[in-house]
Amino acid sequence: MRRALYSTVAILAMLAPMQTRAADVSETGARDIAEKLTHYLPKDVVDTGFLKVTAGTNRYELSVDLEALLRKIKTEDFSVTGLKPLVQYLTPQDDGLWKIETNERLDISGHFSAEGKKNNFTYLIETITFEGMFDPELSFTRTANASLQNLRFSSDDGSTKVSANIDDYSTDMRLENIDGGKADMVSNLSGKGFTETVTDPTGGTFTVSAASLDGRSQADKLGVAAFRDLVIFGLDKLKSKDDVISAQDDARLKELMKANVPFVDNLVYDINFRDITVAGQGMEASLARAGYKVEFNGIKADTRVGVEFSFNDPVIPAGVLPPGTEGALPKSASMGVAVGGMNVEGVVSYLLEHADFTKSQPLTTEQSDALSKIVLPEGVMNIEFYNVAAKSDVYDIALAGTMKVNPDESDKPEADITVTARDLDTTIKFLQDNASKVPEFGQASFMVLMIKGFGKQQPDGSMIWNVKLDRDGKVMINGQEMKI
Repeated sequence: MRRALYSTVAILAMLAPMQTRAADVSETGARDIAEKLTHYLPKDVVDTGFLKVTAGTNRYELSVDLEALLRKIKTEDFSVTGLKPLVQYLTPQDDGLWKIETNERLDISGHFSAEGKKNNFTYLIETITFEGMFDPELSFTRTANASLQNLRFSSDDGSTKVSANIDDYSTDMRLENIDGGKADMVSNLSGKGFTETVTDPTGGTFTVSAASLDGRSQADKLGVAAFRDLVIFGLDKLKSKDDVISAQDDARLKELMKANVPFVDNLVYDINFRDITVAGQGMEASLARAGYKVEFNGIKADTRVGVEFSFNDPVIPAGVLPPGTEGALPKSASMGVAVGGMNVEGVVSYLLEHADFTKSQPLTTEQSDALSKIVLPEGVMNIEFYNVAAKSDVYDIALAGTMKVNPDESDKPEADITVTARDLDTTIKFLQDNASKVPEFGQASFMVLMIKGFGKQQPDGSMIWNVKLDRDGKVMINGQEMKI
């Protein structure tokens, strides 16, 4: 959805920079813009006249008529009503930038058929707004603000009904520290009033909702220009309809691949959903917050990719847990897993040196096998566990460490994990007090007592267990070997 908010003009224009100045607004300029925006499209699509550019006093009006495109689809398989041309305004600035503006409304309905089954749908966006400043030198927007208000969607295939609502969704983006075709990109998003309901053939309903969401992403030293050049190379090749890659193409492709290393110095994407409710079959569960975070440090000799999930304050239906044992439900939990130490830059370097893209198989079998050895310099996957924790009224536990796994011998991992627990006596008492209600708690309390004996108490009263596992299966806990 977020990607859809960004102007069609901005996305298409990045493929063909426009240099017209404000004083040059004219019919000739309008034709030039239209030709650039349709340059990579098939002739039969262009001939529908779906895209028109009109010169005004100091800006251009761009009209995109999707109905003209849909006329090519068989009406018995697909039909839509309510489509109107979407209008965007392009205003060249004195500093060479272009201002792009949209203020639209979308209200359509129709049907499509798939495998002999008809599906009716409606789609409403009460307000669509976009405003951005496009930089022809970068072929990218320097700033952009977009929003959707009062979005409503429904579908009905005769057996299952789906409806979704979003009251408000907005996002903004800006480029900072622009230098040499690279820039830091910062983006924020927010939304409220998310609801999706599915009604099955029996009339049962399942609903998921979130009161709001918020998120942020940041990409440091993003190679905007280099990536644009790579995209244009691919589009030019598709437009030429030439399946043969020449020696010149091979050289250019490798040049572009090299220019896209490391692509980005650091990328972080973090999003949170708040006040989440899931309801169905007469039961309801909720979370105060749930989120995920993605991290990537670029195409480097030590590439790392990490993903973290977390949630707070879950509420489950009454009766799921025996009375008095609700303390077993965590108030907060998180888990982060990353794979690091991958020599992705080395893989690209190897391709640049050995691959021959003029051939149907650019690499020999031996060369392909060599790539797996390059990407894992030590011959193992380095897995990192971070921010792994769970906390409730009766336990507080955290875990951090690493694991090494050889893909060819996945049954012989090496691990170095440290577990930290606080107020362990409270945990043991809870298990013992509720053993009559949950028999498994009695066994668990015995196990925790035994494990406590291997722990090492810290000055703050917490206990830690450093667990090490070698390839031969030997387990060490706080330096003492455990016989298993």
